[in-house]
Amino acid sequence: SRYETGKRDPKLADLDSLASFFRISIGQLLGEPVPMQIPVLSSVSAGKLWGQDGVYGYEALRHISVSDLPPGDWFALEVQGDSMNRVAPDGSVILVNKSDDLLVDDKFYVFATPDGDSTFKRYRARPERLLPFSFNPDHERIDPQGELHVIGR
Repeated sequence: SRYETGKRDPKLADLDSLASFFRISIGQLLGEPVPMQIPVLSSVSAGKLWGQDGVYGYEALRHISVSDLPPGDWFALEVQGDSMNRVAPDGSVILVNKSDDLLVDDKFYVFATPDGDSTFKRYRARPERLLPFSFNPDHERIDPQGELHVIGR
């Protein structure tokens, strides 16, 4: 109670004992956020639309530890290509919230088409199009042909 009221400063050994007793880290004991383990499932094209086989959670490439994410259904993808290199260079990992699928103008999403193609792009509503966000001027916008499915933001 003296620790909680500020009448006594805890020693590192005391914090370590308390954390061990509660089976948490010292950081968690001091109120730091608990990191989530996010599965890196696959890669996503940052170029033209391309096909991607389905992936199940147990097939994750690896897991990464991330703190301070808002509530959601999270997974991670490795970026392949340079059409989004101003925000996600080739080889970087993006976090995708499957629960956030409401399209908002000028936000970044992973999209899939009914025939299984997928891409990571910036969405623009009027006219509806998917835009690269790249230092490479060769990338062109994608005009959706048919229905686009938002995998997540």
